[in-house]
Amino acid sequence: MTGVTNGSTNFGTLTEVAGATSQLIITLPGETFTSGSGNSGTPTAQTAGTNFELVSISATDQYANITTSYTGVKTLSYSGPTGEGTYTTSVSFTTGQSTTTLTTNLKRAETTTLSASDGSISGPTSSNITVNAGSFSKLQILVPGESAAAGTATGKTGSPSAQTVGASFNVTVNAVDDNWNLLSSGTDVVGITSSDGGATLPSNAALVSGTRTFSVTLNTAGSQTVTASDITQPTRTADTSPAISVAAGSFVKLQILLPGE
Repeated sequence: MTGVTNGSTNFGTLTEVAGATSQLIITLPGETFTSGSGNSGTPTAQTAGTNFELVSISATDQYANITTSYTGVKTLSYSGPTGEGTYTTSVSFTTGQSTTTLTTNLKRAETTTLSASDGSISGPTSSNITVNAGSFSKLQILVPGESAAAGTATGKTGSPSAQTVGASFNVTVNAVDDNWNLLSSGTDVVGITSSDGGATLPSNAALVSGTRTFSVTLNTAGSQTVTASDITQPTRTADTSPAISVAAGSFVKLQILLPGE
């Protein structure tokens, strides 16, 4: 800053100095960081499960001025949405800005944020970043007792509810990407089969906006499964339910077995 004059008194040249490091600012693809004003621009949308690089992480004071004294190798943890986990990595800083290439990927299709911490200094959260679902690669079948959980290893939570011989129940079939994100554009024809050779199964039918409900009746007591297969594109991965416990029905009649039967 140039000299400042108050009346006839010249206070000389004032130099702006950043305050203490108080935050770690993540700059996302599509954004530009400027010391003193922070990020500008709009984050570029990403695809679920696809690696992308963060532009930088900047150590700044509360006014987004880079603190050049923040230097060397730091152990940072950075996190995304709930369920995505926390990543810990070593990051090199030179005069307040990261020089390490930071690659991450988010597995759930949603609009979310990221944040970074070195254990004592953290945040703020990044700008919103949109994560789009990937390509239609497989089917998901959900039986009673299960719920969809995109971005997780199995794509679902819960356990199959026990069923009764002869009692119908509904299963839901979804078109999903590699990370179990629902694809509303899926219209393939789906077929339902079962390990129960005596099951009453629905006719093949097309998905509507990526999903469809089918009615199934299991007629053999024991442990049974239900499978959804893609009839339109057989190369897309089928999905089989966990074992479903099937109990015999109520006592309604007697059976007489004659010799030799």
